[in-house]
Amino acid sequence: MPALTRRQRRSYDCSTSRDGLPLATFGMNTPLYFGPAAQPLFGMLHRPVGAMRRTGILICPSWGIEYQRAYRGLRQLAQTLNHNGFAALRFDYSGTGDSGGDSRLVSLEAWLEDTRYAARELRATTGTEYLCVLGLRFGALLAQQAVATGTVLADAIALWDAPPTGAVYVSNLHYLQEELREKMRLQRQRRGASLVQAPDELLCYDWPPALARPTAELAGLREDIANRHIFVSRDRPPPERAQSLRLPDPSHWGDVERLNSPWLPSASFGVVARQLASVLP
Repeated sequence: MPALTRRQRRSYDCSTSRDGLPLATFGMNTPLYFGPAAQPLFGMLHRPVGAMRRTGILICPSWGIEYQRAYRGLRQLAQTLNHNGFAALRFDYSGTGDSGGDSRLVSLEAWLEDTRYAARELRATTGTEYLCVLGLRFGALLAQQAVATGTVLADAIALWDAPPTGAVYVSNLHYLQEELREKMRLQRQRRGASLVQAPDELLCYDWPPALARPTAELAGLREDIANRHIFVSRDRPPPERAQSLRLPDPSHWGDVERLNSPWLPSASFGVVARQLASVLP
């Protein structure tokens, strides 16, 4: 699956929402670069129209094919958060999207540092007093690690479809890779073509050792993080020994037939935003 082009990403941040309403109904979108001058990070700041809550929400995306599927959805989530009074910042990790860096040289350590830069930028740009880090899938594992290690000082954390552990997440990616390889093998076999797997690549995205190995070592849900909110899509198993909120939409993260399908759980966006609005200032 080809990566989103810069023009496609910009089109998803255009002047109207998915429902055809002016973005002024939800908030104002401002593209920005921040972080190291030699390798700047790209972000999209979403400000609500009218009164703004004291808590800003930093949205940490997933990786690779899930980043691709969820790009438009996380934009819609940010707008829904705006509608509930939250300022929100979406951003691209270094070496991905419109951020600087080489995708073949990315590392988990660098992405944790990117998250720190993004949190600092959200606070500085909006003046919000409190910070909530909201992570989706891989982004949930990364957000938890950033908060647990003190890389990011957050007052709350929201985890959406967080994998049980990093090892389970990586295992699921490899399972999808094998499913995709078999599907492509059958298609290419009919055309008389061969399928060659590139080294350090997973699901058509760079997966260097500095990212792969530490990701597989990430812990599951930690109980030592205060003010934690867990959201689970309808087709995902709830976490053990942790209270979570079941969402109305499915996610289809494990379905190889939906790798090219956008993730747009519109009803769930409203549930997540209202739940956070009920507990965060």
